[in-house]
Amino acid sequence: MKKILLVLIVVAGLFWAYRSLSGPKTTDMAPSKPVAAIPAAAPVAGKTFNKMFPESGDGLKVQFTQEKDGYAQADLLKGAKKLAQLSISDTEANPSARDKFKDSTKKIGGHAAAPVGAMGTAVLIANRYQVQVRSTDPSFTAADREAWISKFKLGELN
Repeated sequence: MKKILLVLIVVAGLFWAYRSLSGPKTTDMAPSKPVAAIPAAAPVAGKTFNKMFPESGDGLKVQFTQEKDGYAQADLLKGAKKLAQLSISDTEANPSARDKFKDSTKKIGGHAAAPVGAMGTAVLIANRYQVQVRSTDPSFTAADREAWISKFKLGELN
């Protein structure tokens, strides 16, 4: 078995060496044109998003739980009870996250809104930033999620 594997490796190496030395023929090549590089936008630092979250108040506390490049997350607490999870994410690294907003007719604060599963609501800001509120307690309704999305400083994401 080892001999067969060794023979296959040697044959593949010889073939590769032959192809490398012969190079492409100029008649087979398409004329080359300079290609401009499309710069990818760097993800926004998660801590930058923190100031855009709603303030704690009315017996509810916004407690930050996660922060990384392109993402920040907080829990919405009433006492020790977690009602919802709030987040802002930069979709630059995951453009397919924007797809759910393409056919959306619902708006929150003038921005396209879409459900995220049965317990989440999200809006897309500037075709890049997704602001999401996800219920973790059944008492936190879709209307509550929409109200809390409106409390984010959405204008700072434009």
